[in-house]
Amino acid sequence: MKKKITIVGLGPGNPDDLTLGALKALKRGKTILRTQMHGVVPFLQEEGIPFSTLDDLYESSDTFEEAYSAMVERIVDKARAAGEVVLGVPGHPMVGERLVLELISSLDRDEFELSIIPGVGRDGAATAAIGEMPSPEGLKVLMAPELVIDNIDTDLATVVLDIDSPLTASDVKLHLLRAYPPEHGVYICKNDEDGRLHHRKIALHEMDRLEEYDYTTCLYIPPVKLRDLEEFDFRDLVRVMDMLRAPDGCPWDREQTHESLRQYLLEETYEVLEAMDLKDTHKMVEELGDVLLQVVFHARIGSEHGEFDIRDITTGICRKMIERHPHIFGDVKAETSKQVLDNWEKIKKKEKGLRSHTQILKDIPPVLPALMRAYKVQKKAALVGFDWDKTEDAVNKVKEELLELEDAYRSGKQDKIDEELGDLLFSVVNVARFLKAEPELSLRATTEKFIRRFEYIEKMAPRPLEEMSLEDMDKLWNEAKMAKFGDF
Repeated sequence: MKKKITIVGLGPGNPDDLTLGALKALKRGKTILRTQMHGVVPFLQEEGIPFSTLDDLYESSDTFEEAYSAMVERIVDKARAAGEVVLGVPGHPMVGERLVLELISSLDRDEFELSIIPGVGRDGAATAAIGEMPSPEGLKVLMAPELVIDNIDTDLATVVLDIDSPLTASDVKLHLLRAYPPEHGVYICKNDEDGRLHHRKIALHEMDRLEEYDYTTCLYIPPVKLRDLEEFDFRDLVRVMDMLRAPDGCPWDREQTHESLRQYLLEETYEVLEAMDLKDTHKMVEELGDVLLQVVFHARIGSEHGEFDIRDITTGICRKMIERHPHIFGDVKAETSKQVLDNWEKIKKKEKGLRSHTQILKDIPPVLPALMRAYKVQKKAALVGFDWDKTEDAVNKVKEELLELEDAYRSGKQDKIDEELGDLLFSVVNVARFLKAEPELSLRATTEKFIRRFEYIEKMAPRPLEEMSLEDMDKLWNEAKMAKFGDF
C-alpha cells in the first residue's frame, strides 16, 4: 500500500483564509509545518491541532539547498514511518514554494501517493486587499530571491513574494528600476500580528528605505504605460513597431515594404561594422538597435501579409541553434572548434537537402559582396580537399594570373581583360584565406587608409590639387606614408 503525503496551503496568514479542506486535513494529525512563523499557528494551537515544524533545519543548515534537502528527507522518512503525513506551507502550495517543488520532483510515485489542497495565495490576497483590478492579460507572480530582469513584464500587474528583509528589498528595487520608472507607485503588503494583510502605497525608489519587512511581505506592482518606461525590452520594441504600423500610426512607416526597406538593412549592417572598427561600444549599441529594428519591421510586414511573424523568426533561429549544436543540446561530442564546424556543415547539408558539393557552393548567396562570396566558396571547396598545399602555391598563382592579365591588356579585348582581372582577384582572395585574413575587411581598411592619406595631401598642398602635378602629389603621399598619418 502506498504511503500518502498531503500538501496543504495555509493561506497568507489570516485564519479566516484557511479553506475547509485544509482544516480537515490538518485535523487528521501527523502534521508538519514548514515554519511556525505563520499567522494561522495560534489558531491551530487553539484548535488543539498537533504539529511539528521544520524550522530547526533552517537553523542547522549552511545553505538553502542543504536545508531543503534535509526537509524533504525528514518528510519522506515520517511518511514511511507513519503511513501518512500532512505538510502545511504558507500561501498556495504551488505558488512560490520551493520546498513543494523539491518534494514533488524527488518523490517516487510508485511508493508515495501525493495530494495537494490549494490555499489562498499571498498574491491573490494582496490583489484583493489593494482592490486594483489586474490587467486583462493576467497577473504575474515572481519570487524575490530568483528575480531577474528577463522575467519582468511591465504590461502585467506583478506580485513579488518573499521580500523578507531590507537587504532583499534593496536587491529587488535595483532589478525593478531597470524596468520601471523610479516614481512608479507600488504597494507594500504585510501581515499584522493577527494575520490581517495591510498595504501602503510608495514610490518604487523608496522600497529600501523602509524597515517593515518580514516573511509575510510582498510587493504589488501595477502595469506601466509604454511612454512612461525608461528602459525597454524586446517585447516593447515589437509593441512600438505595432503602433507605428497601425492604421493611425506613422504614415512613412505604414508605407514601407520588404523591398523598400532592403537598402536600410544593408546600410545599418555596414554601420555596425564601422562601429566595430572604431571600437565605439556606444555606437555599436545604437547601430545594433537599428539592425534589430529592421528585423522587427520585416516581421511586422510579414505578419500583416500572413507570411510570417516575429515568433516564426525567433522559433526558426532557436531551432537552428539547438539542432546545430548537438554537443550542447544532444549527446554528440565536440571538444574543438574544428569539430563544431564539421558537425555544423554536416547538419546544414542535411537540413537543406544538399546532395552534392556543387550545391553547397551554389547555396552561398550571390548577393554577398564579391570578395566575401569568393572567400566562402573557396572555404567550402577546401573542405573536400580542393585547395593548394601551401601558401607559396597560392602566391605563385597570383603571379601567374597577373601575367595573364598583362597579356589580356595588350590584346585590347575587354571581355578577356574582365575575365583575367576576375581570376587575379579570385587568386588574391585565396592568398588572404591562407594568411587567415578577411579580404573584405582588408580591402575596406586599405580604402580608409587611402582616404586618410589623400586628406593629408589635400591639407598640405600649397595650391588646389587640380593645379598640382602627379609628381608633386606623390611627394606628399610619401610624406603621409613616412609620417604614418592616420594609420593604426
